[in-house]
Amino acid sequence: MSDYPNVELRFRCSCASCVDEWSGKRRLERAGIPGDIRPVDLQLVGNYALQLTWSDGHATGIYSYEYLRAICPCADCARERGE
Repeated sequence: MSDYPNVELRFRCSCASCVDEWSGKRRLERAGIPGDIRPVDLQLVGNYALQLTWSDGHATGIYSYEYLRAICPCADCARERGE
């Protein structure tokens, strides 16, 4: 089981509102995310992802299970990634 800090998970949203589709540049700034942000709803997307609705109203990001594993902040996953 992995534990993702809410601010970090919100920052890692990869939807077109948060990341420019053409340049790949992140539009969302970490400093602009409220420190008390939290998920207020969670929906399953098929058998491959989660869609979170955040307390700031953002709801267009889809977090695939593969992506969540790739950004997992636990020590074991970080070591596997060579961090």
